[in-house]
Amino acid sequence: MSLKPANLTNKTVTLDDVAQEAGVSRKTVSRVINANGYVSEITRQRVEKAVEKLDYRPNLLARSLASDRSTVIGIIIPSIANRYFSQVIAGIESVAQENAYSVLLLNSYGDMNRERDALHLLEEHRVDGLVYNTPCLAVADLKDMLQRQKASVMIGHDPIGDLSGVVNVDIYSAMIEAVQHLVDVGRRRIAYIKPDADQRYPHRKRLEGLQQGLRNLHLDTEPLLVEAIGRDIEETSDRVEDWLRTQPDVDAIICYNDEHAFATIEACDRLGYRIPEDIAVVGFDDISLSRIQRISLTTFHIPRFEVGATAARILFERIGGNFDTPEVMIKPEFTKRDSTPT
Repeated sequence: MSLKPANLTNKTVTLDDVAQEAGVSRKTVSRVINANGYVSEITRQRVEKAVEKLDYRPNLLARSLASDRSTVIGIIIPSIANRYFSQVIAGIESVAQENAYSVLLLNSYGDMNRERDALHLLEEHRVDGLVYNTPCLAVADLKDMLQRQKASVMIGHDPIGDLSGVVNVDIYSAMIEAVQHLVDVGRRRIAYIKPDADQRYPHRKRLEGLQQGLRNLHLDTEPLLVEAIGRDIEETSDRVEDWLRTQPDVDAIICYNDEHAFATIEACDRLGYRIPEDIAVVGFDDISLSRIQRISLTTFHIPRFEVGATAARILFERIGGNFDTPEVMIKPEFTKRDSTPT
């Protein structure tokens, strides 16, 4: 059996091949591909047709070195396993794609050393910008690290001057609204299921909003705080159950997020508490499971895709030299369902 000769048309298409096909110079092709410099519309169309016909793929490394742009942005999040962040990432990727950018995603798992390593890695990869979700580094360290980035936007952090854009969800006002709702339906002994000793922006703002909500209604501003969040729903549920055995007067629980609310409802079930007749439960995030649980969850709908897309749009503005948008605040929507009385 004779072997057929290799198909020579499969060789890598170069800039010179595109130039020859379009009948223009190599420099003109480069201008069209990199959107750098004037080219007439007729010539541009000829080059684009040649690129499509030859299926030309630019050498991204060479393009990066020539333009000082990597066409890559970095994303640092606490954990891809958290349902909340998957939609935030989708929003970022959507805007990145519109701008012909790729993304490099790194998980920090809420660990400061992992965050530093992630920031160093993105710096080594020469990313053009960074979306940094819920940083846990100390402010001094954070400033030092962000100064090394070309452009950055943080999600879930206090503004730190002009070093970075910021996108936040107004969870402070949301907590005030949650307290008002619970008091309106007759609840007074309100507890809050919170992370263990965590002072990052989302946790701190929840607590500040809770205390302000109680203060507005002339209630005890020292709420029942429960550090009951475990590694998973089962562990959290066990911790909440143990705590509830010591607090028979609690009639409402606000949870850090929806998954912790599910764990709380499970603990209440095991102890024979009725939801919402005995204990009202409020979550945060409005993940899809919130609507289809046996007891649908009263929660705050956070437009997670919008959060990510907004952060990405601000980032590309900063990459382009526009630093006029230091902070954007996105308001969550209170969604009343069956876990609180009507």
